[in-house]
Amino acid sequence: MSLGQMLTKKGIISDEQLGRALEHQKKLSIRLGEALTEMGFAGHEDIIGSLAEQFDFKVVNPMAATIPQDVINTIPKNIAQRHNIIPVAQQNGLLIVAISDPLDISTLEDLRFTLNTNVECVLATKNNIKDAIKKYYYREKSVSFDGYLDGFKSIIADADESVNYKFGAEKESEAPIVKLVTYIIDEAVKSRASDIHIEPLPGKVRIRYRIDGVCQEVHSIKKRIHEALISRIKILSNIDITEKRKPQDGRISSEVGEKPIDIRVSTIPTTGGESIVMRILEKSTVLVQLKNMGFSTHDYNNFKRVLKKPNGIFLITGPTGSGKSTTLYAALNEVDRSEKKIITVEDPIEYNLSGINQCQVNEAIGLTFPSILRSVLRQDPNIIVIGEIRDVETAEIAVTSALTGHFVISTLHTNDAPSAVTRLSDMGIKPFLISSSIQAILAQRLVRVICPKCKVPCKADNEVLAMLSINNIDVGDTEFYHGTGCEYCNRTGYRGRKAIFEFMCVNTEMREAIFKNAGIHELRKIAHLNGMTTLAEDGLRSARAQITTLEEVIRVSMFASN
Repeated sequence: MSLGQMLTKKGIISDEQLGRALEHQKKLSIRLGEALTEMGFAGHEDIIGSLAEQFDFKVVNPMAATIPQDVINTIPKNIAQRHNIIPVAQQNGLLIVAISDPLDISTLEDLRFTLNTNVECVLATKNNIKDAIKKYYYREKSVSFDGYLDGFKSIIADADESVNYKFGAEKESEAPIVKLVTYIIDEAVKSRASDIHIEPLPGKVRIRYRIDGVCQEVHSIKKRIHEALISRIKILSNIDITEKRKPQDGRISSEVGEKPIDIRVSTIPTTGGESIVMRILEKSTVLVQLKNMGFSTHDYNNFKRVLKKPNGIFLITGPTGSGKSTTLYAALNEVDRSEKKIITVEDPIEYNLSGINQCQVNEAIGLTFPSILRSVLRQDPNIIVIGEIRDVETAEIAVTSALTGHFVISTLHTNDAPSAVTRLSDMGIKPFLISSSIQAILAQRLVRVICPKCKVPCKADNEVLAMLSINNIDVGDTEFYHGTGCEYCNRTGYRGRKAIFEFMCVNTEMREAIFKNAGIHELRKIAHLNGMTTLAEDGLRSARAQITTLEEVIRVSMFASN
């Protein structure tokens, strides 16, 4: 079978998606696999897995293996980078090379001729090979955090703790602070941190990274460097360095290695000085496909059904950092963009999507959510995406749009799905308007995933089970796991995160309850009777599947004790 036939037979893509990908392939003269991944119809792993079956190749992940340096040395860096290949093993004169394109015969022949050795191929995703090339061919000399602080010794008198280092006081003094800020950002990205927190405390400045949703203190510096550190970050993010009494926001565009990133910067004055939080957004992050987000079959089918609605509002709720934007973009990736006009209003635009009109909010020049939305309605869109409903004016326009034939997708900060109804009511939206416009509400949280390197079975604690309103009889023969802690997970027992969901569809019974201004508990009861899985229940499903721990489900679920 051809690659397209294999993918359709597995249910990864539809016949209609295959047809569109073939047209895209022909237009750009690229491989079908590239066309499918570019259009978001299939993931790199799906393509590589099917190619491996088609050509009877093994699949490897060069990032998960330890490749000896003598094996890496068999292929020069420039050749590995040019052809996106990497040697992974050498056995009895046979060199095993990871490639992403099994049809690239000329490269293999060149290798055999140049190296004068037999070459065998295995398959790996293009991104995994690129990451492995960076890891093995671009090993940078390790410089400790303390090493960067050494640069200040010549300009700061250690004997006098009251002396503050003034940014830009001397020409030669700029280099140490520039290197220090660069080091902090680089280290945070390499540590998979989502945020950098620089917090002035009595006697020191604490630097913390939020990794997998949990803050970890990584460095501590003396307060005399604080002013220089803050000033350097402000300059990078185009923030007024003279203003220290008001909160300010800015943005930094940078690169770590070859990876482009955006950093949102927020400053706030505290009693100890200015505190800064930098949120890291990777531009090159591959958009997650809806089917790969971990939905149960029931919720996934409901999600797809809601996206086919011609009008109404679909809300994605949760606190800051719960993955709402990722889910929103995954939803847009699922919609047929060729037949529908989609306009988004965002602050900021985190990912660029082809085939979609994206508008950036800029309050400095009057481009607010409400002002842009009024103009958007004159553009005749099928789908309107509002980055976040923050005020009553935005909420009113969203409801009006939904009731006049538009499908609106937006995010809202609430604890759970039923709370979104009362939140809109508190904003001043009439209950009859809410009941008429809302189609579905999705609440979500992010739980940490058990580290695959130190994952071991464990016995469920009775107290923990009681907090989840279950017992040993309910658990049965289910085997739960936890991480013991290793270098791979930085001794935490967790590495990475996944979402748990609470999907509330608004049916006739729910609409009547909303119209009567029913409370949260009544709405939750109706939703549960109609098949809604709570956050705690979906988290328990992930724990049963050995993805996360029961303790992690309790930590993030607001209703674990109900």
